[in-house]
Amino acid sequence: MGVSKLSGALRIGLGVGLVLLALAAGLLQRSPWILPFMAAGFTAAYLFGQLRTWRHARNTGKLRAYWLQLPADFAVQLALVSVLYLVGFGLSALASGGVSLKPFAPGDAIWPVAIGAVGAILGLYIDRIEGKPSTLIPSWMSAAEDADRPAERDICLLAEPVTPDTFFAARQAALAVPELAPGEGEALFATTTSGLSEDDITRTEARLGRALPDLLIALYRLQNGGTVTSVCIPLPEYPEPTHYAHVLQPFGGYNDLVPAEGLRTVWDTMTDYADPDAPDEAARFPDGAKAMIVLAQWYRETLFLDYNQPGAPRVGFTDFDRFDLEGNRDAVTWWKDFETFFAALRHYDPA
Repeated sequence: MGVSKLSGALRIGLGVGLVLLALAAGLLQRSPWILPFMAAGFTAAYLFGQLRTWRHARNTGKLRAYWLQLPADFAVQLALVSVLYLVGFGLSALASGGVSLKPFAPGDAIWPVAIGAVGAILGLYIDRIEGKPSTLIPSWMSAAEDADRPAERDICLLAEPVTPDTFFAARQAALAVPELAPGEGEALFATTTSGLSEDDITRTEARLGRALPDLLIALYRLQNGGTVTSVCIPLPEYPEPTHYAHVLQPFGGYNDLVPAEGLRTVWDTMTDYADPDAPDEAARFPDGAKAMIVLAQWYRETLFLDYNQPGAPRVGFTDFDRFDLEGNRDAVTWWKDFETFFAALRHYDPA
């Protein structure tokens, strides 16, 4: 969706408000010990105004670089509030003809931090309005950074193929219990998990008004959704990936398959937080959303079945809240059917 009139006005208003507050602290000749607290509040407002870049860092495995940048962020904000404070202080001294510094009071620590909390809340709201533009990435997070650290590895693909038997984490955990004799792990999995019966599947398909793919039904017969093993799909340009940025993680940060009773359409999941009848929110709903069944969702990163064409449903994966700065929706990665999607999955271990 990108920057809207409302989010742009909120960003400008928040920025102007923070500048005026720093000037006011100087004009009122508050104690200079207020400056570190103002810098903390400014830093919080700044960081929550950059949630999209934090999200990109998380998704690409570069979050550590952002944490390392925090001291620099604080130093920059401290320099900024100091300059504004001195400008206000100087104007006050010129107007009054003298200097009368106020003693440091508890309120001088409390209200700057409170302003930072308000800025953080506004940052969260602005992020919801704007969605998540995929092109607004700091230059130091570009591909040039990867070239400087070729030896690092975030993930390691495993040779073992992904099959229904190796898909769910609960089954793998049961088989890995060292105290169990051969065959007892399977029995433990069968007694601690519950798959769908034929009647359950029939009721689910009737509720959805859609026939589920055979392989997906086979998975639900083993286990009614839940946590899956660590699986990913390498991007075409990285057949042997070494970093999280080289793969798709279709089951998201929750790493689970939606239970059958929780299967809903993309339209239904979006009405949880957006109103299709509101002019400024209608663009969030993609075409054909009522014929898309969500299989996994992390925030708005969504794996779904698409029934908008004849025949077997294709599988799509995208972030429905991510738009570029021109307002174009993020591209969808497609597989022709669920079997093709499942065949593309690879097990991996964090490096």
